[in-house]
Amino acid sequence: MRKRSKELNIFSMSALDLFASAMGAFILITLVLFPFFPNTGDSPERIRDVRADLEQQMQQMAEAQAQAMAAMQAQLAEAEAQAQSAQSASSSLQESLSQCQVSLDQATQQLNATSENLQSCRAALQQTFVLVVISWSSDDDVDLHVTDPAGSEYYFQARTFPGSDAALEEDTVNGPGNEIWLSPSAMPGRYEIDANLYSNSSGGSVSVRGSLLFQNGRMPLPNLTLSGDGDRRLITAFTVDNEGNVSFN
Repeated sequence: MRKRSKELNIFSMSALDLFASAMGAFILITLVLFPFFPNTGDSPERIRDVRADLEQQMQQMAEAQAQAMAAMQAQLAEAEAQAQSAQSASSSLQESLSQCQVSLDQATQQLNATSENLQSCRAALQQTFVLVVISWSSDDDVDLHVTDPAGSEYYFQARTFPGSDAALEEDTVNGPGNEIWLSPSAMPGRYEIDANLYSNSSGGSVSVRGSLLFQNGRMPLPNLTLSGDGDRRLITAFTVDNEGNVSFN
């Protein structure tokens, strides 16, 4: 805008210079022609002709100056209109840029929120619940023991641990019965499943069966036979990987 104003000032100065030049030319012609009047003698016709020619030239010069001034005023008006149009276009462009910036900020916020949701979904998909259940059909008391990757051993005397959502959910004292251990979001690593014949009330051997359930399926546990009080044995070990997949070792 400063450059446009400078151009308009230059244009106005040029118009004034042209007008001043025209007036100078008019004065010069008058001074040149003025000496001819005394040389016309006593002829009124000659004086009248010279005067008429001079008036005609002055009239033509005045008309030319008027036309030049009108043309310059038209050009000046057009230049001012162009300057106003450019200023309006600049304001409109600035407003459009501001609106684009607002839209871009909103899109960036939505993209960040979508990215966070996607990461949360991926993290949720990489987790799995794990449920271990054992059962037996005799009158004996069988205890389930589950040891997680952190070394925490869950059983009837340690059903939960601080900082973990896993727990021994069901403990049966007198069979037939079930014992259940559940971890809603199992940590990656190696787990061990043991069965302990805490009290052999029947006096005979006890057959223990069970299942391992997780997010993507179910796997039966190997059958195990216990006999005598305090007979504890490893049923199986399994691993949860970083993607939530479960497999037996």
